[in-house]
Amino acid sequence: MRPSVCLLTAYDSVQQPLAALTVPRMLAFAEAHGYEKRVIHGDNWKRPRGWLKIEVIRAALEDNFDFVLWMDVDAIVLRNDVDVRTVAVDDAHLHMAWHGPDTAQILAADFVPHYNSGVMLIRVRDWSREFFRRVWEADEFPHPWFDQATILHLLGHDECVGLGPDRPDEPNRSGIARLDTAWNSIPGLATVPDPIVHHYAGIGNPSTRLKMVEADAMTAPLRERLDAPLRQAFARQFSLWREDAVMRDWVTAERDSALTALQSVAAERQGFLVERDDARAQLAAVRSSTSWRLTAPLRRTKELFYRP
Repeated sequence: MRPSVCLLTAYDSVQQPLAALTVPRMLAFAEAHGYEKRVIHGDNWKRPRGWLKIEVIRAALEDNFDFVLWMDVDAIVLRNDVDVRTVAVDDAHLHMAWHGPDTAQILAADFVPHYNSGVMLIRVRDWSREFFRRVWEADEFPHPWFDQATILHLLGHDECVGLGPDRPDEPNRSGIARLDTAWNSIPGLATVPDPIVHHYAGIGNPSTRLKMVEADAMTAPLRERLDAPLRQAFARQFSLWREDAVMRDWVTAERDSALTALQSVAAERQGFLVERDDARAQLAAVRSSTSWRLTAPLRRTKELFYRP
């Protein structure tokens, strides 16, 4: 009997437009391989959005599955020809893609290699329940990677999240295995030639991310019927599109920042001009007053006495 797999994703109302594009592909993938499907939509989460996956993963680990396959809602399945059960490592409990130059083509400058939690294959065992309990109960620290930063810390990968040197002797590392990056390929950042899943992480502009996912979702049904070289060509193109889009966003952000600074300087200058004009008006009013005219002889006498 084949091990049971629960394909799991979750999202809130803000992410609904993304889910409308990615969830149908996830469901079709689950259907193709006989996975249980669990798609959770809600807004009453116990923590900010970056932590909702840990909440639902912990719940799924209490159910009668052999594996939980978590996918972020900004991950889109590109093809259904590979069963994730075939990549499970016998003695591993947590499978995650390692994004580094030894496993992916890194297309970003100053990239720090790390495990990415956007797609995870989790074996339902006591080890996994305990590990994700510790992730949930760990002290949160401010980091844009949210749960991923805590996962990396508990795996002893502290350097990539700015917590000091790595701890290679961390016992939790004995339970983890590397998931092929084809299952978690990030266009324009950390890619492989023929991905199974595109994960649109690291795009700050929600509109840009949605447009990229929409283009991927619309063309994925056509591309999965192509042979590998053509799929690879499309994957490269999506990486180029993402690089261009992110660069445009950066240029726009820099322009808007410069305009804001210029407007601030202009407003400050206008304030100085108003103060100057007000002072001039007050001085003119004083000089045109009766008291100013009556005291003019006294001022002239004072000037004579103090003249060098």
